[in-house]
This record gives sequence, structure tokens and C-alpha cells, in this order.
Amino acid sequence: MIVGIGYEVESLLRVCVGGVLLIIAAIMDMREREISDVVWLIMVIASGVFLLTDIILNEFSPPHMLLSLGFGVVMGAVLYFLRFGGADIKALLGIALLYPRYPVFGEFPLFGVPPVEVFVMSVLTNTVISGLSAPLWLFVKNALRRNFSPLMFMGIKVPADSLRHRRHFRLMHSFDGSYVCGGVEVTEDDIRKIENLHREGIIEEVWITPELPFIVFIAFGFFTAFILGDIIVILF
Repeated sequence: MIVGIGYEVESLLRVCVGGVLLIIAAIMDMREREISDVVWLIMVIASGVFLLTDIILNEFSPPHMLLSLGFGVVMGAVLYFLRFGGADIKALLGIALLYPRYPVFGEFPLFGVPPVEVFVMSVLTNTVISGLSAPLWLFVKNALRRNFSPLMFMGIKVPADSLRHRRHFRLMHSFDGSYVCGGVEVTEDDIRKIENLHREGIIEEVWITPELPFIVFIAFGFFTAFILGDIIVILF
């Protein structure tokens, strides 16, 4: 992919804008699992400014924009049906809009632009790969604690009387003795029941699954896609 200095400077500006916004969103997601729509509104406004600049400079490429947005919309729909959060979908759509073409600056991406020059696609594939580290981390954590179970890739075992002081988790333990792999939302009534069972000596520990801040993985996918390239293409 041969580009001029002007495109490289514009790419760097786009990456700075998108990178800062994604870092802010990731911090919000880690703290509250809630992201202000102002973040995505700023990303859309910035996309509009860059789009207008491209049109004025006669550098706008409708095919690239349609391909990027098309992929973003399709993947957004997939995430919606998989019950991902609205912020995750908005992040992908925002990236698709802000980067109709793959950003290039100097030697970046280090391994070159992938054959399919759709930046949001590379961001998503890198995001998925980084997301695979979560079950591995849970497995190692459980193995070190000798909590061997089919659930050890999906959650962790915690003291039954500690739930009230925890945040951002779903309960995998069911009162009928079975387990819910994806976890369920915990209510105050659930916590009281578990605390009562704990006091009676019936339940000592329960399995929970942490609600992971997916925006953090998207931010990782974003920066690795710009710095390195598409990890799938690099590996295979």
C-alpha cells in the first residue's frame, strides 16, 4: 500500500483521536461498566470532520467507506444477537466510520497492511484473539487454587459470604445444585439466600463469572492493529 505524506499525517491524527477516545472508554468500562454516549458522539463528529476534509481535498473513497461501514454494521448486528453491550457495538461502528481506510504512518503497521484493507476488521480479529486470554487467565487462577471443574475456564470460586462486597459479576451457582455457565444477574434476594445457606454451613463457596470490560479488549485490538497489523494475517 503506497501512500503520501498527507495521508500518513491524517492517519496519525485519526489514530490519536480514536486512541484517546478508546482509552477514555476503557477506563470508564473498567470502573463502572458504563460508558457515556458523549465518547461516541465525539467520535462521530471527528469522523464527520475528517470526511469533509477528504471530500474537499478530493481524497474521499466511497468504496472504502461502504466496505468499512458494511463490515461494521454486520459485526455490530452479530454482537447484538450475541448480547454484547451497546457500547461495544457503538465502538465498532465508530471505528468503521472514523477509519474507512487502513491508517498508515511511517513503518506502522510493522507487519504491513493486511490484504483486506478494512481497519475495523483487523481491530475485531485482534480483539477476539486478545479476548481468548480471559479464559486462559481464569484457568490458571483456578488451577493454582486447585479449583478443578468444567467451569474453571468461565469463572472463579469465591467465599459465599463475599458476594455482597463484590461488583461486576454474574452468579454461576444455582440453588437446585446445578450451574449456569453464562451466569445470571444477582439480586439482593439471591445474596440473602446464599448468606443464609452459608451461615447454616450448607454452602461454603460459589462460582461466579466476572463481567469483563470488552471495550478494553477492543482498545487492545485497535492499537495492535495500527502498530503491528492483523494478527491473524501475521500468524498465518
